[in-house]
Amino acid sequence: MNKTSPQLPKEFTLTNDFSSYAEEFLISELPITNMKSTGSVVQDEGFYSIEINKSIFDNCTLHACNFRKASFIDVVFQSCDLSNTEFQNAYFERCRFISCKCLGVNMSDTVIKKTAFEETNLQYSYFDRSRMTDVVFEEIDFTEASMVEAKLKKFQPNKSKFLKNNFHRTLLATVDFTNSELAAPIVSSPPVELKGAIIDMFQAANLIGLWGIIVKL
Repeated sequence: MNKTSPQLPKEFTLTNDFSSYAEEFLISELPITNMKSTGSVVQDEGFYSIEINKSIFDNCTLHACNFRKASFIDVVFQSCDLSNTEFQNAYFERCRFISCKCLGVNMSDTVIKKTAFEETNLQYSYFDRSRMTDVVFEEIDFTEASMVEAKLKKFQPNKSKFLKNNFHRTLLATVDFTNSELAAPIVSSPPVELKGAIIDMFQAANLIGLWGIIVKL
């Protein structure tokens, strides 16, 4: 089993109304376990500090919701729209985000372990001060997203877009960008964040100006 693969049960409790289903768990402060929510639509609702384990969100819309300080362990988000939802100070372990729309999602101050983001739109998202270990970005659009003062360990991007990202004070040493697009990052001067990052010759040509070097043609 891949280390980022959630450990899921064979049977689930099914619901198409996540908001109503979660209400009793929020009141009792008990964790949600073995749930599969399909087609739920939720807007501007609060799920502060909720704990969700071994569950699936399939084709759900969770717009501008509050999941601050929530915990997600062995959870799959499949074809979901999580745009503008707040996950600050949340915890993710062995989760998968597959073909999701996450425009403007806020994952600042999160802990993310053994988690994969796949074919997901993370434009304008926030991962500031996040701590990521064994995290995979596979075919991700990270355009104009922010990852300030983040801590990365075994971060693996592949076939992803890193365009106009704010990487201020996030060390990218050992991160291999050669199979991805990397252009116009916001970094310090000199760009210490890029020291030790793995890039190809074309990316190097685009980034060389960050060191104040002028290439004469």
